[in-house]
Amino acid sequence: MMNEWPAAVWASISAMTAAMVLSFIIVLGSFARQGAAIQQEDDSAVAIVKEYRQYNQYDNTTNLYPQDVISAIAESRGTPEIWVERAAGTETFRKWTAATPPEEFGTAYLMEPVLATSSEIFYTSAKFRATLEKDLNGSIINIQFRRQ
Repeated sequence: MMNEWPAAVWASISAMTAAMVLSFIIVLGSFARQGAAIQQEDDSAVAIVKEYRQYNQYDNTTNLYPQDVISAIAESRGTPEIWVERAAGTETFRKWTAATPPEEFGTAYLMEPVLATSSEIFYTSAKFRATLEKDLNGSIINIQFRRQ
């Protein structure tokens, strides 16, 4: 009977030690998750600021030349979408989206007068007014270039 008490004490100490180790692992996992969430939030903020810097020049800007529109198309590669009004006041747009074939983002394609719709949009004397459309999170969905 006397030998049972030390064995019970050692068993309870082992169980408490195992519980402490498991609790410590759970707390460390919680800290890691919180750290990852903070890092993700920071990365998202940096991406929004980077996007803002890149495309803010087109926010309610007037008297843009076709070269400015072509630069925006080539830079965006469809994200955000670029909408260019075909004729003043028509509300019909030529759109460059993520589904647009890659060759249609090149300046050679955009400036080639023989190709489908490029010459009618980017004639030399054209002037454009740009506006940004944003989603609820503030990310830019599209840039619209309308004729002036």
